[in-house]
Amino acid sequence: MNMWNLIGIGAWALLLIYLIIIIINIRHRHISMIVHGKRSGRTIAIDLLETLVFLLCAYGLFYVAALRPVDYTDPAQVSIKHEYAPLVLQTNSNQAYYVTVQSASSKSPVRHYTYWSDGTKVQVTSQNATVASDASVLPVDASGYPWSKKKLLELDKSSDQAFAATVKVTYKNTFINGLGVHAGHQADSFTIIRVPNKQLVNVKPLRSDK
Repeated sequence: MNMWNLIGIGAWALLLIYLIIIIINIRHRHISMIVHGKRSGRTIAIDLLETLVFLLCAYGLFYVAALRPVDYTDPAQVSIKHEYAPLVLQTNSNQAYYVTVQSASSKSPVRHYTYWSDGTKVQVTSQNATVASDASVLPVDASGYPWSKKKLLELDKSSDQAFAATVKVTYKNTFINGLGVHAGHQADSFTIIRVPNKQLVNVKPLRSDK
């Protein structure tokens, strides 16, 4: 485990201890009110204040752990790595192709992409990949990630428009990332599967004979 993530684990542990203390204090104060037979506005105010502090702290920890968006342009919080690989042409009895596309299920719009590179079979989904088969080397789906368009254009020429480009975003070891228990973990990734044209994409129906 990345030691920076102990910050977040410790914060959640302290919050749990604080919750236990709140429960004990509220119980003690309310028993005291019953014993003395009178209601105290001050006691209710303290109950509400302690509960509010707990909720704010819980929301803050939940936000940095699950809701805080990834800022790809912030080099202090994330590191960016690009990987590029040429595609290997495959053939079957019907066509030659660089990538196979098939839907995950009839109840899901997610598609599975399979391509081959350097002797390795790679599988990704449409949630973190897209196929670029038109004139633009940078598809709209991939434009929200940091790329070097110059590098993509160079690859487009040197690989005959047949390559896979992947960007990987990793959380750095910082206090805020540790508080969210993200330090050292991959934040996101996206792959552009570049092919010369749509005829080199093997699209399989939902149910097909393999």
